[in-house]
Amino acid sequence: MEITFLGTSSAEPTAQIGYTSFLVDTGKFLILVDASGNPIQSILAADREPGVLDLVVLTHYHADHIAGYPALIQSLSCMGRKKELTVLCSRTTGSKAEQLLEILDMNPQNTVYPIRVCDGFKDSNLEIELLEGNHSIPTSMVAIRSGNRRLLYTSDTAFSRHTAELARGYQTLIHEATFPHARAGEPGNEGHSSAYQAGLCAGGAGVDRLFLCHICWYKYSRQKAIVEEARAAFQGEIVLPEPFVWYPL
Repeated sequence: MEITFLGTSSAEPTAQIGYTSFLVDTGKFLILVDASGNPIQSILAADREPGVLDLVVLTHYHADHIAGYPALIQSLSCMGRKKELTVLCSRTTGSKAEQLLEILDMNPQNTVYPIRVCDGFKDSNLEIELLEGNHSIPTSMVAIRSGNRRLLYTSDTAFSRHTAELARGYQTLIHEATFPHARAGEPGNEGHSSAYQAGLCAGGAGVDRLFLCHICWYKYSRQKAIVEEARAAFQGEIVLPEPFVWYPL
């Protein structure tokens, strides 16, 4: 199983780094988590064929996580996709995704491929479970298990020790690090976490590896400060992923 990030920015992207979204390739399944920016272009940049995409996970309905969904559905149709696409999301997020398609006169029933919307997935080789998150709107954390590999993605989240409890037994934690811990009390930072809090969560969970994402880059004085802050609370492997680089899990 391997992972690549299509972007690692918060809702304030940079000229070089787009919104947080990532692909997981299990060898049997290709999974897109969140549909931001231009998903098809990003999948191609990650050296994968969009037509083989098996599952899309939508964590919540903030624009930097879901606004690319209609373009993804339309482009796959234009590219002649035939096989079913499974979309995993909560009922609330699914309703918003459906409304986006309706606004654009995109009836999923009229695509050239079937779309199946559900809130979980289980196969002999893969299990994806959506867990309730801790954000300003209803959100889902994403637990992915393939063989003996297990990862948990927090999505956008306020720090909670409960997340660490959920992540116990997982090798990999993907946690947001929107701002430096010194700015945790600032207005607008509610519902998000600092790099230090991401480290606290990883340390409490006992994971082997921590990926940091959903970063508001201008709030940090330098890139190394993000990892240094997380390192103060977690001594395992910390990865500040470079977009479109594949990392083994």
